[in-house]
Amino acid sequence: MAFKSFAHILNKRILTLGLSFFLLNCWTNPLTHPPIECFMKLSNFLCPDNDLLKKWSPYIYLALLPESTVTISNLTNHSIVETGFVVGTVPPGQAYVNVGIDDAQPTQVPVVNGTWRYALPAKAVTGTFWTYGSLHTIYAHIPYEKSNTIQVRMGTNHDTDGDGYPDLIVSATPDNNTQGYGYVFSTNPNTKLLNTTPITSLTNGTNVTYFGSRIGSGDFNGDGYADILVGAQAYSGAAGRVYEFLSRGQQGIPSQNLNTGGTADAIFDGVTGGGRFGTNIIGADINNDGYDDGVFASPWENELFIFYSQGPNAILSQNTNTANFVFKNLTSITPPLNPDDNFGSLAYAGDVNGDGFLDLVVSAATHFSNRGRIYFFISNQGSLPTTPQQILVAPLEPSPGCAAGLGCLFGASFVLDYFNSDRCIDLAVGGPNFNTRQGIVFVYHSTCDSTNPYPNPPVATLVGPPTNSCNVNNCSFGGNLASGDTNGDGFPDLLIGATGASSGIGDVYLVLNDPITGFRNMDLSAGGSADSLFSGEAAASNFSMGLQFQDTNADGLQDIVISEPLTTNLVYTFHSIRGSVPASQNLNGTGVTNQTLSPPAGTSLGNTIAELKIKAEGYLWAFWTKSKKYLGII
Repeated sequence: MAFKSFAHILNKRILTLGLSFFLLNCWTNPLTHPPIECFMKLSNFLCPDNDLLKKWSPYIYLALLPESTVTISNLTNHSIVETGFVVGTVPPGQAYVNVGIDDAQPTQVPVVNGTWRYALPAKAVTGTFWTYGSLHTIYAHIPYEKSNTIQVRMGTNHDTDGDGYPDLIVSATPDNNTQGYGYVFSTNPNTKLLNTTPITSLTNGTNVTYFGSRIGSGDFNGDGYADILVGAQAYSGAAGRVYEFLSRGQQGIPSQNLNTGGTADAIFDGVTGGGRFGTNIIGADINNDGYDDGVFASPWENELFIFYSQGPNAILSQNTNTANFVFKNLTSITPPLNPDDNFGSLAYAGDVNGDGFLDLVVSAATHFSNRGRIYFFISNQGSLPTTPQQILVAPLEPSPGCAAGLGCLFGASFVLDYFNSDRCIDLAVGGPNFNTRQGIVFVYHSTCDSTNPYPNPPVATLVGPPTNSCNVNNCSFGGNLASGDTNGDGFPDLLIGATGASSGIGDVYLVLNDPITGFRNMDLSAGGSADSLFSGEAAASNFSMGLQFQDTNADGLQDIVISEPLTTNLVYTFHSIRGSVPASQNLNGTGVTNQTLSPPAGTSLGNTIAELKIKAEGYLWAFWTKSKKYLGII
């Protein structure tokens, strides 16, 4: 039996190799027409030079190849890439695996103890890079097997140690009277859980600066590893400061106590007293040079600054007087900013018009007596304008609308994501003050226009629970938002936080995005319901203050991360399920989590979480077969 089995495999491999010879040297299908016709370029509709069959005929041979035995461990089809590396396994006895991206020829990657690791494009290492939000193919195979091929979209790098798995980067800081911390929790691919002891602990060792009031990540020196920015908005009389901590490669980011000899790699200072520089932080490649830049907001002074990376040296120490780009005053727009508008309440980057360059989206949640509005600065080949092309104001419907006064706080939270299947990023905006703090969320689809990408009215409206069910009639539905693909269908879903719901315990609502019809209108005060509901453990603990979609169990799917920073001082994870959704969980009752994290020191764990600028996608995949890699014979 063993001899027959071996002979059968050998014959199959010989047949495969023989057929592959025809394919590679004639780009034709010898089973359906004579190769001589194609060689002499004679007219024949089956010849690859004359018909699109050239692109598809190789698939005939795939039926003759055995299934791939190569695994891609950290990513799956439709994953968001939050790392600079792809990792996987192969059967025993293999010395190398062929790994490649897009239409490039594969690279022979060595196998060590049955595992392999492949570096994705990183500007300082390979001279190339993937644009944020761009679609890509990753393939891996051993000779004479089908490829393991997946399609992914580039996100924000959260992998500080390059093991291929995104790290959970969170701060633990309640206020400026308590010592603050930043933590990095790595993923254990064996246990399929986050390690409960952080691999990195960051603090400035003092209690007057609000260290950790905001935390963010990005690859600022282009080496493929995630770096960290930590804000301290109360530093120096609330002028504000931000610290940059760079990864040391596979050693990750060293733990630092800045009060006992530890050092940051760079320091950025605000110069306006009371400006609270660093209240909001993101890392994004604004000028499209392959290195993430720092975008910092001082909403108390209506200011926003961009510091460009200096390449392999990352962002250099400086203050706001030397910022590369400054948004301040904006007196040229009508109506102009008022002193209490809080321009920079939030800021994110995303490609709103589909030209391949990141645009800047900034909210001013308290504009016009808390009605709120959002500004869109659309890039011109990597250069941002000084005035916005569009200003999106809060809708007046549904009743009672977002009238001036208590208003809606439109833009207090928002996310950018690909809610439908085009190439332009869409928008969901929270208005937690709507209808006397009932709360509301609006969803907009980009038209890909470069001057007016988000038309009103919104394509979907989601209204919060009845105020009499909330804490002192304050639900704050939509005060926090996150988006990500919880069921693996390739379309992003929404998490909507309401810290005051359920009599102040706090709720998070999961709303699915239908691949055909999109988000449905929903009114929780009129019989509507979410697809899953998560409730906090204790009242007045700010359950949902931190919301995130991120892979926390090493399966390539984005899981749900919710913080409850006050009193309980915890971060919870709920694992996503392909083809389904996580079950509703009431932690105040019998509900359970997949994992609960607490900090080794400090309080208010998860007051901020290093966020993805893009969390899930509606995919429009361009699937092609011209490359020989799909046959697995290179």
